[in-house]
Amino acid sequence: MAIRKSVEETLVVAGERDDWLTRCAKGLITAGFKNVQTSTVLGQVTGKYRKFPTHGELTVTVVPSAHSGHSQLTLRSTAAVDNIYALFASPNKKILATAKANFE
Repeated sequence: MAIRKSVEETLVVAGERDDWLTRCAKGLITAGFKNVQTSTVLGQVTGKYRKFPTHGELTVTVVPSAHSGHSQLTLRSTAAVDNIYALFASPNKKILATAKANFE
């Protein structure tokens, strides 16, 4: 069984919750994530990232922010860190950077 670790990052963005759920789902598909699923009840978008040598998953939780017209995105990446490639670059940071680069 693989050793997995998680990294979490929070962003506050302009826009409504439902708009960001759609943007996040489209962004993950564009970034090459597989099995992208959206739960409007939970306010979450999940996807699996499988690019050599990085294997992991990302969960984006979207909630309305305290500021009117803004949303808070909580990105949680969980990835396998028990391979030689993880010594040189964090797989979790790579997954987070890939996802954020594709959010519009």
